Amino acid sequence: MVTCPSPKCGSPNVADLPHYWRSLPAESPLKAVYAPPAAVDASYWIALAALVAGIVLLVSGSLLGLLVAVAGVVWGVLVHQRAAGAARLLADWESSRVCLACTGTF
Repeated sequence: MVTCPSPKCGSPNVADLPHYWRSLPAESPLKAVYAPPAAVDASYWIALAALVAGIVLLVSGSLLGLLVAVAGVVWGVLVHQRAAGAARLLADWESSRVCLACTGTF
């Protein structure tokens, strides 16, 4: 049996946060409080385009191509880290619970 970890509460009235959030009516103010983290747009197209443009410039003899290619790789790494961070936040939210007595999450 899962109980609230709060020392002041300790209630056994606990629910899975995603299930509780889906069961709330749309007009409930708790719908926004317990909402899942925002999704991140993980578009790698700009990074890929910069990488390709950098390679084309580098092959044509311009050293600026190296800078553009490196910028594309760095941008791709940043987009990937942002997407991975958002996925971790969503996984944490999906495994969270809410105490229905004190409304604390854990």
